[in-house]
Amino acid sequence: MSDQEAEAKSTEEALSVEDFIGWVEDTMADVESVDRSANMHWCAQWWAHPEAIKRLKALYVEWLERQAEGGMSSWWIDHFDRHASVLFAKNGPFGECGVSHVEKGMRRTLECQQPPTGWTW
Repeated sequence: MSDQEAEAKSTEEALSVEDFIGWVEDTMADVESVDRSANMHWCAQWWAHPEAIKRLKALYVEWLERQAEGGMSSWWIDHFDRHASVLFAKNGPFGECGVSHVEKGMRRTLECQQPPTGWTW
């Protein structure tokens, strides 16, 4: 195992499920552009979609690294935008789920339901 692989494994082992859930909820609360009429889809029960979990976890790990090292703009462009194009696609993990929104201030944001007690990634 290379040093880089060992560091990545160590980072993943240190991740908290609770922190990850909070991060997904916070990040999705900032996403304003998912629109079913534009064939973009989200599921409030995101945690029930294995592919989505893997993609969101990869985004979370990269986000943590960018927070520590800087370069959040590249995180949005090189990581979030690329995964979002699959996650929210009509034929993506949420394609058959529909979109549920809650009102927060003057804009619509994506709703996230808490995973069932004991849920792990």
